[in-house]
Amino acid sequence: MPLSQQLDLNNLILSATSAMLVIGVAVMMSRMMLSNPIPWEAKKPLVEKYGSWAVNIAESVCPHGDVACVEREAKRLYETRILRR
Repeated sequence: MPLSQQLDLNNLILSATSAMLVIGVAVMMSRMMLSNPIPWEAKKPLVEKYGSWAVNIAESVCPHGDVACVEREAKRLYETRILRR
C-alpha cells in the first residue's frame, strides 16, 4: 500500500475515533444534567421525612420531575423498612 493511502487511512481512523469520543462525552454530559430529577427545594423535606436513601432510590425509579411519585415511592420504601425491623 502506498504511503499516501496509509496516511489517508490513518486520518480516517483518527477522525472516526475522535468523533466517537466527542459523542460519548456529549452523552455523558446529557445524562449528568438529567441525574437530578426533582428540585432540591422539593427534595429537602422528603429527605428529612423519609431519609436520603429512600429518596435517592425513589428518584431512580420515578419519571423525571415527578415529585409526587418520588414522595409515594420514598414513603413506601421507608414504611417497608420500618415494618421489617
